[in-house]
Amino acid sequence: MPPAVPPRAHSSAEEHIRWSRGELRIKAVDDVVYEQVSGYLEKEIVSKITQPIDKLIGQGVKPIIFNDWWDLSGYDSDARLKLTDWIFWIRGKIVGSHILVRSKIVSMGVSIANLALGGMLTVYTDRQEFTLAYHRALRQGMKPSSTSSSSTMAAPVSTATPPVSQTSSGASSSATGSSPGSSHDEPVRPPRSIR
Repeated sequence: MPPAVPPRAHSSAEEHIRWSRGELRIKAVDDVVYEQVSGYLEKEIVSKITQPIDKLIGQGVKPIIFNDWWDLSGYDSDARLKLTDWIFWIRGKIVGSHILVRSKIVSMGVSIANLALGGMLTVYTDRQEFTLAYHRALRQGMKPSSTSSSSTMAAPVSTATPPVSQTSSGASSSATGSSPGSSHDEPVRPPRSIR
């Protein structure tokens, strides 16, 4: 049973997108965005993943992202490159990016992307740890005025948990774009591998 989350005045949105090889479910409550991708991720779907976050950033919100890729079986390499490039450019505009993975292929791609991003992704292979982090993020903005036991939004909880529980937490890199002693601020270019 998920922990109780008191209700709050919030803005929320839900979207469900299907394509021939997979589906995407998006739930956003205030600054917390939960995206569940299953099946095979094609590069044409990347804009559907990034759009709700870009919209929040455009409204001056600094979101925290939870990507549930537990049922993601694979992806186009162009999709991984587009997502890595996008997260590189928004890295200072988000609180963090949490990713739950199970597939070895997906896990390898996330690891490569995380290296290119300087370790800014928090990667989970244990659904319970991921769900707890998600609920903590939801509660951080909760108003303490009510203690109702209804849940505002619950991350789908699966009973299937991989035998190994690893959580890699990476500190958000904050590249300034200028070298020490430099008199100008030039944006840092992403590593060549993600351009």
